Formats: sequence, structure tokens, C-alpha cells
Amino acid sequence: MKNCAIYSPQMDLGQVAGLVRELYPKHTVEVNEGGTRIAIVNRKWFRSSRHVLNLMTSQTQPDEFMQMKNGMGNFFAGLPAENRQLQEKLLIQISVLNMVIGVETEQDITGPFREELLELARRLDGIVFMGTRELLDSRGRLIMDLDGRSEVDDITVSAHTSLLHGDLVVTESARRRKEQSESILAEQGIRCNPHLPVRAGDDEVSVRSVEETARRAIALCITALKGDCHGAGESPKDTRSLVNRVIRQYGAEEFFTPKEKDFLEDEDPEHGDIAAFSWGYEAYTVLLWALGYVDLLEYPDRVCDVPEVVSQLQERETCKRFVKEARMRSKSEILDAADLIYRYNWVCVDCRLKGEQAPGGLDAGVVYERHRALNWLIRYREQEWDEVTTDT
Repeated sequence: MKNCAIYSPQMDLGQVAGLVRELYPKHTVEVNEGGTRIAIVNRKWFRSSRHVLNLMTSQTQPDEFMQMKNGMGNFFAGLPAENRQLQEKLLIQISVLNMVIGVETEQDITGPFREELLELARRLDGIVFMGTRELLDSRGRLIMDLDGRSEVDDITVSAHTSLLHGDLVVTESARRRKEQSESILAEQGIRCNPHLPVRAGDDEVSVRSVEETARRAIALCITALKGDCHGAGESPKDTRSLVNRVIRQYGAEEFFTPKEKDFLEDEDPEHGDIAAFSWGYEAYTVLLWALGYVDLLEYPDRVCDVPEVVSQLQERETCKRFVKEARMRSKSEILDAADLIYRYNWVCVDCRLKGEQAPGGLDAGVVYERHRALNWLIRYREQEWDEVTTDT
């Protein structure tokens, strides 16, 4: 076996180079100028060995890294896992990865070399794809193989400190907002995690513009409409005709993300895609609220009233009018909602991992979609729609 990759939530290239030098004090360690390629050379009289570590991070190659991470997440999400709760935790771990280290070697990855790579992974809070079939923890135990089998019952999710606690000054507005959200949860009888950090304060956030929000709302409504039609058994021809007509009516041809475009062009989408895009009505409702077309974000224990929320767009007839009549909510209101949904989503995820029902009748699907929409609104980690994460 000569294939190996280490995945880590860390992102400091200098840290990796330092760890490699510690692990190989008698070898020559050559690091390129950017720190993205590290060669470990062991020179002897009649033979020598050379291993190369190729590093990519969410900072050095953001687009390529995000594509890799999304592909990895989708792959493991689709496996027939023996342990569903472990699979959920693995997907959370994948969502917070920031670095991949590809190992380039002509030597079999066995014995001391294998243990050295596992030690590097341990120091980086990493997981290891050993060979082409097995994802291991840093002790060499099987987390999951390509058949969904596991040797461990649980894993500890590790994330970079900037994600868990933020490189943010804890402002008074952020502290107040956290206390307010926790008070609401307490009144509703829903447990909270007091160790969850504060989120960004008012001065650290720039919310999306009215026009940007309106365009995203229109795109979500149209893609959800297509999902709805396919889910109801409408013919592909009739669905295509309706969707194209609505796109033309609102001049929405350029409003869609790459994933949305693929879905709209698919004459026979998979059931999973139909369901996923149909959930877009929930995110759309959040954006309607932000635009002032919905008075209140109701307690998230049920799906939205689809005819009612769709009518808000239908009544405006054009994108221009939809933007003109909008009254964007204040940044403070949007941040209040984002902080609260963040804490709702934590308890939903925690319950799912424990195989429990979410408390207070919370609908985990509604909570997730709201969290996604609000993270997009507040420019969480500057992620665009296809890449928005709902870290808890």
C-alpha cells in the first residue's frame, strides 16, 4: 500500500513543517517557499528514501479545497454505514476540515513509516485515509471503510479554534445576544450548551444587500418549485415549461448557483435531490422575513405554509418590484435570529447523534434550513450558497 492522505482541521503550514522536523530529527527536511510541499530525505551510502508531503488548505486553495471537502462529505454520506450515529459525527468532522496532506512515496506505508504518519495525524487532530478503502483515526483504528464498516463506536470531533471560538473580540452585543438566546431556550424548556461560543457582534458583520437577498430568495423559490413538481409526479415536460416561464418572468437566469443550475437542467433528478431542493422553501421563508415580507419567524416546529409564502413573490410579479417593496430588517434583528437558530441547531444535532427526538417538537429539517439561510445572510465565513455550512 502506497497511498495515504491525512485530513486535519488545522491550517497552519508552519506547524506541519515543525512537526515533521520533530518526527524526523535525523533526516533532511526540505520545505518549499510556500510551505505546501515538504520532502523528507534519508540519505545513506547505498540507498536513500524520499517521502513528499503535498499540502492543501482552505486558505491556500479555497475553491479546490472546498470542492474536495464537499466531495468527501457527499461520498461518506452515501455509504451504507453500520453505525449511523458515527457516520453523522464523521460528516461533522469532514465539514470542519481545513487541510489535506497527500503522501507521495515509493515505499509501502507499513511498519515505522505508518506509525510516524499516524503520529503526525494525532498531533494535527487528524484522520487518515490509508490506501483507497479505509478511513482511520490517529490510532490506526477503522472509522469507516467503503462498505460502511467500522471498528470504533464513536469519534471526537475536532475543529480549529477559529471555528470553535472565533478570532473575535467578545463584544457586548454578542454577549447580550448569547444570553438572550439561552434565556429563550430556557423558557421553552430546551437544553442549551453553555459552552457554545458567542457569535459575531454587530460591528463585525456585514449582512447581504436587499437586492442580493431578493435574488437568492427568487432562486430558492424556483428551485423548490421544481422539486415540488417532481415530487408531486408532474411530467418533466410540464415542469420544465412552468419553471422556465417563472424564470423568464423574474429575469432570474443568472440568479442560480452551479448546483441549482444542474438541478434545473436535470430532466430526471434523483429522489434525494428532489427532496433537498424542495426544502428550499424553508430557507426562502427566512429570506422573505429578512426582506420584511413575513412578519415573524415562527417557532421552528413545522414546515412553512408554502402557498402563503409563494404568494408573496407572485404578488410582486417582477424582480424589480420584489426588490423595491422590500424593507430589509435591521442587522441586529438578523443577528438575533442567527444566534438563536445556531443554538436550536446544536440541540437538534446533539439529539440526532444520541438517537433522541429533538425537544420541544423542534423540526430538525426546518431548523437546519433556517440555520443555513441565516448563515448566508450574515456572511458566515464568507461562504456562498452552495458552500454554506451550519457548524455547531
